[in-house]
Parts: sequence; C-alpha cells; structure tokens
Amino acid sequence: MQLESNPVSHHENIDKEKLPELMKELIDLIGYANMYRLISSFGGQDVYIPKYPKRSKLSDELPLDALHTLSQEYGGTYLTLPTSRQIDIQGRNREIIHALHNGESRKTVAKRFRLGIRQIANIRKNLA
Repeated sequence: MQLESNPVSHHENIDKEKLPELMKELIDLIGYANMYRLISSFGGQDVYIPKYPKRSKLSDELPLDALHTLSQEYGGTYLTLPTSRQIDIQGRNREIIHALHNGESRKTVAKRFRLGIRQIANIRKNLA
C-alpha cells in the first residue's frame, strides 16, 4: 500500500476526530509533529514514560521540552501507543482524491495505490 510520504508536513489536513483518543491527547499535549515522531518510532508498543525525562530512551526521539511535558502528565506509567496507520490512511486518501481531481482514472489510481476500483470509488464518495 502506498502511503503519504510526509504526513508531518500536511497535518493541518488531518481529521483529528477520526484519530484514537490517546493520539488526540498527545497532539494537544506535545504537538502534532512530536506525536507523529513518537508513534512512528514506538506505535503499537507499550512505552514507559519516565518521571525523569533525561534518563529515557525517548530523549533520542523527542525534544526535551516535549518529553518533560509527557513526563509531567504520564510520568511513571506505560502508554500503549497507537500506530500511525489512521494518519497514513488519511494522507493516502487525500492523495487519491487529488489524483482523481487531476483527471486520473479510477483504474490508474487503484493500480498506483494497490487498491480495488470499488475502494477508490468509496474513498471518492466519502471525501469528495
């Protein structure tokens, strides 16, 4: 499946309401780019959020201020992080709509994104 190449740069187009609750909380807490960096590295896993951010492997993935904010909210607990799949699918669907609006046929778009023509039609119907 072809997914959006840089979902961080197009975050203003993401429908936040379709995201898992924890992902929405993380966006509000540490911002979209930091949330995406975190779930890209650790999505689908239980991740320990330390009470003391400087001692954490998460410091390799997040800026210290974001890690400090996470520690204040969730320090000493494990978070089961969602995967980036919902965001990636939304990005892919935007690319599909863009291709269709630019005159590409459903068959061509379906082949490029490795989806069925019916799925392309459903995406068009739901997003257009």
